[in-house]
Amino acid sequence: MKHTKISRPQRMTVEGVTAIRSFVVRGRLQVIGTDDSFVTLEVSEIDQHPLHVRCEDGLLYLGHQETTWQQLLKGRLSKRHARRSVVSLAVPRHCKLDLWSVAAEVVACDSPSAVQVHNGDGGTTLNHLSGPVEVETSSGHVDAIGLSGDVEIRSVSGAIALSATPRRTRNVKLSSVSGDISICLPQTADARVHLESLNGRISSQFSTIGPVKMPGQSRAKGDLGHGSASVWANSVSGRIALLNGGSTDDAEGPGSAR
Repeated sequence: MKHTKISRPQRMTVEGVTAIRSFVVRGRLQVIGTDDSFVTLEVSEIDQHPLHVRCEDGLLYLGHQETTWQQLLKGRLSKRHARRSVVSLAVPRHCKLDLWSVAAEVVACDSPSAVQVHNGDGGTTLNHLSGPVEVETSSGHVDAIGLSGDVEIRSVSGAIALSATPRRTRNVKLSSVSGDISICLPQTADARVHLESLNGRISSQFSTIGPVKMPGQSRAKGDLGHGSASVWANSVSGRIALLNGGSTDDAEGPGSAR
């Protein structure tokens, strides 16, 4: 595929794609896995800064010209770059996703492949992903539903809400500085759980996840089922809540595990 510049709303298809790498400053980026063998790219909104698209050796690149991850990181600290676009991608399910943003809403759904998201101030939504997931965010929130593979989410001040079904020998690792962390697991979850916060409160709806007395910090741990998988959450000052998703209708609320 030759280099293409998109300066107005339009739709296009691209063949032979095995991985996606995007650099979006502001707006919205939505990526959905499909059974198609090609990528459908739709730009519904765009400002005066065009998007550039190219595909080389199966890697589809989408972003503003000369935009690199270093510039995106700098953009988190500056409002000078007013680049905004609204982009939707329907991709083959086997496509690996590497999504970068300064302050865009990023959505990734229905993929069994590896997904990486690096976001600054924008929110990140993940839905029904079964491959390995890695997310890094500054102040944007992360909402993850129906994840069943390895998960690692790192946040500074953004809240993390995760609903997961960890498989055997799979790992879930969540960390934040001041953002709150909420983890919802099914009643039949099979995982070893370790939660700790230096200054935040820890609560759990599972009776087998109990408090551990530690001077100067809150900690709770225990096993669900045989403890085959691993669920680990750590925060400096954010609260951590472990919810029982198998009894949400009857739950009376999380009990304290401080």
